[in-house]
Amino acid sequence: MSDRTKTSTLLFVILFLLIAVGVAFFLYKSKNANPVSDLKPRVEMSISKITNVTDSTMEMDFKLLVDNPLPVGMDIQDFRYDVKVNGVEIIKSNYADPLKLKSRDTTMVTLPTKINVKKLVSVSKKGAAAHEDSADYHLEAAFHLAKPFLGKDTLHIEQDKRLPLIRLPKVEMEDFDVEKFRLSNSEISIKLKLINPNAFSVEFRDPSYVFDLGNQKGLAKGSVKGVTKVHAKSSRIFEIPVEVGMGKALKTTGALIFKGKSLPFKMYFKCKLVSDNDMMKNSEMSMVMEGELKDLEKLKKNMK
Repeated sequence: MSDRTKTSTLLFVILFLLIAVGVAFFLYKSKNANPVSDLKPRVEMSISKITNVTDSTMEMDFKLLVDNPLPVGMDIQDFRYDVKVNGVEIIKSNYADPLKLKSRDTTMVTLPTKINVKKLVSVSKKGAAAHEDSADYHLEAAFHLAKPFLGKDTLHIEQDKRLPLIRLPKVEMEDFDVEKFRLSNSEISIKLKLINPNAFSVEFRDPSYVFDLGNQKGLAKGSVKGVTKVHAKSSRIFEIPVEVGMGKALKTTGALIFKGKSLPFKMYFKCKLVSDNDMMKNSEMSMVMEGELKDLEKLKKNMK
């Protein structure tokens, strides 16, 4: 065998041994590595149902599906979560109850949440201006573990999802027939504007109301059985014919004579919101509208 052949054979043997050692090391690491070190629970968020709407807050059930792909269970002591819609933080809250995640299982958590209406309205207006009916939702959650897992006592999880843009129906005081009230002293007509900015129809069901004028609390109050349907992205005028007792009427007429259109009013309005959309089924709505009678006169002029 020549020297060149011997050298080639030796190099081949050395190369073979290096490959064999590399494969053996890889198999050893794979066998002894922690199989769950790169895994962690994942979350899936969804909007469940709007339960209550007022002038300042919206109460909503926010659902979180937590999936644990690990072969071991986890005890979560509590967790905090933040939600941003198109970059604006609308939810920042904590879930204080313990949560058990079974191994290779999913758990659904319902989070009753309060949202600042002003923030939500600002996001909705920008979405409407861009002709968008959905938005980018960003969730950040920090799960605090009862016992450390893989050296960690807190798991940080994020998720981005495209979900429907929440647009709240509105009720506006449209008109109060002052002249008719002055003449009859017993009958008035209150007109409300029911506004639905959503891409689906909404029903305003069984409204009730209380109307204050000046110092006369509860000048008119009552309830109306029935449904007023407002189609997608439209509005309707809802008129309430009201009879006022003579005593209250006389007091209010006197106030109208002295204060005129500067007389303040306040309208309390409640109803159920009903829709085919799961997000808004049997939601309670409680609104307060207030101002001065001259504000209503301005509205009437702008409408003409």
